[in-house]
Amino acid sequence: MPDARPILKWAGGKGQLLDRLQALFPPKFNRYIEPFAGAGAIFFRLVNLGLIGANPRLRKAPAILNDLNAELMNVYQVVRDHLDELCDELGRHQAHVGDIDYYYSIRAMDREPDFDQLPAPVRAARTIFLNKTGYNGLYRVNHSGYFNVPFGRYTHPTVFDRPVLRLVHQALQRVELTSHDFAQPLRLARKGDFVYVDPPYQPLSHTANFTAYTSRGFDWSEQERLAEWLARIAARGCAILINNADTPQVRELYQAVFAQRGVAIKMQSFETARNINSQPDARGGGLELTVWNYTT
Repeated sequence: MPDARPILKWAGGKGQLLDRLQALFPPKFNRYIEPFAGAGAIFFRLVNLGLIGANPRLRKAPAILNDLNAELMNVYQVVRDHLDELCDELGRHQAHVGDIDYYYSIRAMDREPDFDQLPAPVRAARTIFLNKTGYNGLYRVNHSGYFNVPFGRYTHPTVFDRPVLRLVHQALQRVELTSHDFAQPLRLARKGDFVYVDPPYQPLSHTANFTAYTSRGFDWSEQERLAEWLARIAARGCAILINNADTPQVRELYQAVFAQRGVAIKMQSFETARNINSQPDARGGGLELTVWNYTT
């Protein structure tokens, strides 16, 4: 049987690190909580491994997926609850793949005053269409919150993949889907839960900041606030797995805040490709830091 997998391309997605990260998954846990859901690669791998919802005594939702990007979370909610309507909308978009004028007309929809009043399946289909046909699979908004990624010149992009959507629909059943600040789902974490955190990374240079997935951005003060929350729930008995850019500043932050809570952590670097730079010859590779607080 095919496995569920991400339906969106997402900057910083963990597809290329999945096998390495799988070796670090805790062997068992209660709920799974992910405050920066993104493409959901880790969630889908856990589903395919049978680790999500494995505790029959767990009466709560087996997983909480959250992301501040409301359009992203709308996609997941529509796939879970309104799959047939979404498929109808995507079928219409698929017929216009490669039409640059059509792309920009769909991109401009969020400039309309009644955009938020559009049916959820219409907005979700728009997000998927732009993600699959926009430049380099980026999701980027300007300071006004308008999607501003230019047209991507793909040969035969697949906007509508019904079999994959059906598998994702099944994987999302009973999953709690929210769009809040990361602190909200972390407040719900309890002893025995597994929390995976993949925040917008600290930029490696002043020209490498690709954290504009929402108009708020994600600066260093947010990194510090996140680290404090993670140390707090780790002390509560949660299993924490973190990915971030491997920089001295990030390492020092995690070492300090976890030590203050008396929580021992392990750190490991992974080399990975960075493929979201607008200049192809500047993408290259980089080091990602992985941090966890439990025995694998």
